Amino acid sequence: MHGKRQEACKRRSLWMAPCGDLSQYLEQAFVWPGAQWRRWIERTRWRAGREATRCHVWIAGAAFPWSLTADEALARLQAHWTMENRVFRVRDVTYDEDCLHGRKIGHGLSSIRNGAITLLRQLDYRSISDAQRAIAAQPALVFALLGA
Repeated sequence: MHGKRQEACKRRSLWMAPCGDLSQYLEQAFVWPGAQWRRWIERTRWRAGREATRCHVWIAGAAFPWSLTADEALARLQAHWTMENRVFRVRDVTYDEDCLHGRKIGHGLSSIRNGAITLLRQLDYRSISDAQRAIAAQPALVFALLGA
């Protein structure tokens, strides 16, 4: 199966096929039970007249009770990475969450950070870091965000 999606400066292509006998090998050799799909994704980006292509191969373990086309798999994969990049990467890179030592209170702090990210996105800056700098320069923006 093959799926393609093209945006302004990006193109993603995905090929996928059932693992078949490969799943038995993966379970025995790597203790990886339940592998159902093998996939190859190719990402091409154009910036400043230059083309860059990256390819990734991976094995997926989910056995779906419905038929999954390559286009559907590509849309689901893109939705996953949208969430990953908009929330978890921001928490790790901007807030340096993985390096914090407060593991026992980490869940509460993560909830507070998620709330802060949600509020900062309302400022419509390009990145959370830009929004943080804007608030540091104009503290009155905090009150506007909180509706005060």
